[in-house]
Order: sequence, then structure tokens, then C-alpha cells
Amino acid sequence: MLGRGNAWIRPTKVEICKPRGAPGGSVRFQRYATNYGGPLRKAVLVKQGAGMQMFATVLADVCYRIHGEVEGDRPKDGVNPRHHLADLFRRRLRQGRCFRVPSLGWSEFTCSYWGPFREAFEVDVDLDLTIPSMLETCWSAPFGGRYEPRYRHDARIERGVLSFA
Repeated sequence: MLGRGNAWIRPTKVEICKPRGAPGGSVRFQRYATNYGGPLRKAVLVKQGAGMQMFATVLADVCYRIHGEVEGDRPKDGVNPRHHLADLFRRRLRQGRCFRVPSLGWSEFTCSYWGPFREAFEVDVDLDLTIPSMLETCWSAPFGGRYEPRYRHDARIERGVLSFA
């Protein structure tokens, strides 16, 4: 997202990939627990200064490719924030740089590679999976929104693709 919030990238789909020719159809899950000490704890925990344990199951060592669309303000006075963000994204992708390391969910599980898609990989079309509950967004708007988490239930990965329709 640009600093003023006038352009952002909205994910449209995530493709789960595997090395070309390798057997597919499965991913590795890892149970994860963390002690959360932020402001979203119950009031009694905040008052006591106590943390709250959070448990999750996350995908580990997964190869994925993210697709998205640039959205935002329309061109105005010769300035096109969507074009600027798309250009900035493509340039950083070519250079192997990014503003924030991509992750699927928890930022502790970042990708080990960032850059152009490698031809040594392909979409794992043998993978079909249902995710019981997945955080879709934390905010009511892409920029300047209020905290309003929205979960997606029974999200489907079909033929290696999770679509955000």
C-alpha cells in the first residue's frame, strides 16, 4: 500500500506449488503456540498484566505464488497511484526486494524466497484441501479502517489454488 493509502494490492488467489515433477497432493502442518500480550486480550488479562496463549495450525515449508490486483484511487491531475504501485511492485520483484516479507498468515512463517517465479516449480494440481477457519482480513477498509477481523470458514484449496472470490 502506498503511504497515503491511495493504492493497495488486493490478493485474488494463492497457488500452492511443488518442484516440477515431484509427487504432490500434500502439505506439512505445524502446531504453533504463542503468548500474546497485546491490547486485544480480555480486559481482566490486561488489568492483571497477564498474557494470553494463542494456538494455531499453520502450513510449514510451503511453496506458493500470490496473485493480486492493484486497486485504489483513479488518476487525478496526471498522477496515477495504481500505476505507480504496480510499477514499484514489479521493480522490487525483479530486484528480489520487498517492503515486508510475504507470509501466509503469521509473520513468523515468512517465505524463504522472494522474486520472479522459478520455472523449476509448478502448481500442485493434486492438492485439494479444506481449511476450517482462516483469517481473511483484520480491518474494515484497506486504509484507515477500524479493527474488524473477518474469518473465512471452510476455505477450499482446489487443484492447488485458493481463490479469494
